Amino acid sequence: MQNVNLYQVERQRRAGPQPQQMLGGLCLLLALCLLHGAWQGWQLHRTGQHLAQAELTAQEQETRLAALKAGFVEPQLDERLPAELAAREAENRQLQRLLAYLQTLASQQGAGFVAPLTALAEQHPQGRLWLKGIHLAEGGTQLRLQGRSQDRELLPQYLDALGRSPVFKGREFARLDVQRGEDKLLDFDLSSRPADQEKADE
Repeated sequence: MQNVNLYQVERQRRAGPQPQQMLGGLCLLLALCLLHGAWQGWQLHRTGQHLAQAELTAQEQETRLAALKAGFVEPQLDERLPAELAAREAENRQLQRLLAYLQTLASQQGAGFVAPLTALAEQHPQGRLWLKGIHLAEGGTQLRLQGRSQDRELLPQYLDALGRSPVFKGREFARLDVQRGEDKLLDFDLSSRPADQEKADE
């Protein structure tokens, strides 16, 4: 009878990386660490350069500011300025009054005498009343009428017609003198100025 030995010792297989693979990985990791350290060192060096440049610029600015402060002279108020300012303001007020006066004259001259003369012609009655003197001054704002009338009732009617005219509407007259002449005609003198002012102007 033959004996058969069924028991065999099997070698266990090793799992995991081999020593050569581990050594290669360690070398790769060391190389990456060196590269990272070199990059960090370069960044640190660059940051140091920027910081040094900023400090140099700040020192230059401080030096410049100190020089400006040393050369700064505080302005002093001239004692003559308030008086000169008051004089200029007085001149401006005078010029404004003169300008307003010139504008008033321009408006009066622009109005002219055409409108008052046209209104007098339109309202003039036919016959029995006539004008022998028309005086217009200050652009037509001052008016004096001298004339004669055969009828004493015709003069109030004529004045009322002038008052209804748009040109003379609202106008006030300072005096009205009426006298009967030797020829029995009524002489009238209508003026927007008092008699003493008329004499002064003459």
